Amino acid sequence: MKSQILYFFIIIGGMLISCQEEEREFIDPNEDNTIPRNSQLASLMKNVVTHDGSFDDVVDKGNCFSINLPYTIVLNDKEFEIKQILDYQEITDTDQIEIKFPITITTSNHIEEKVQSDDELKTFIDSCTTNDDDIECIDFVYPILLSTFNSNSNQLNTIEVVHDSQLFTLMNATDAEVSMSIQYPIDLRLHDGSDTDVNHNTDLMNKILEVASSCDEND
Repeated sequence: MKSQILYFFIIIGGMLISCQEEEREFIDPNEDNTIPRNSQLASLMKNVVTHDGSFDDVVDKGNCFSINLPYTIVLNDKEFEIKQILDYQEITDTDQIEIKFPITITTSNHIEEKVQSDDELKTFIDSCTTNDDDIECIDFVYPILLSTFNSNSNQLNTIEVVHDSQLFTLMNATDAEVSMSIQYPIDLRLHDGSDTDVNHNTDLMNKILEVASSCDEND
């Protein structure tokens, strides 16, 4: 009887080890679908989901952040409420513009900041660079599924990503014990509005590189 019990526990132990090995294999850092930290692909993905703040530069003069809608400006001595992105078409570089504070801005890393004055806004403007790293010619089509594996806890998780800010946070994480992979296929949306499908990491990197500078980023 004791030998039967011992045999039972040996079998169970073997099954547990086998399951752990399967998890490791599922997101093995040597596998194609795993995204190595500090790799070119990881950098490109982060640049794709960096917040683009260039669309409202006619008002805020800072390409690395945007002002959250709605807000009010004084446009040529008349109050003008900006409710949607199309409203910026009513404004030109020659107009006299005064922003009505306080406002809230979203920075390139998707963090929101309260701004109370022109001096505070200028601090953010001065932090921007002329040539930013964001890639505006291609976007991820959500939702997409990511798998993460913690090598310390042997824990495998699936995460549904629904927004650039969420993916940016995941790509910006610094936990070296956690590796990440994309559950393909996924879709990418090009600057002309068309979609293209992607089935593995090499395909994803190549398609981002192909269009990285093919549109007018308006910076």
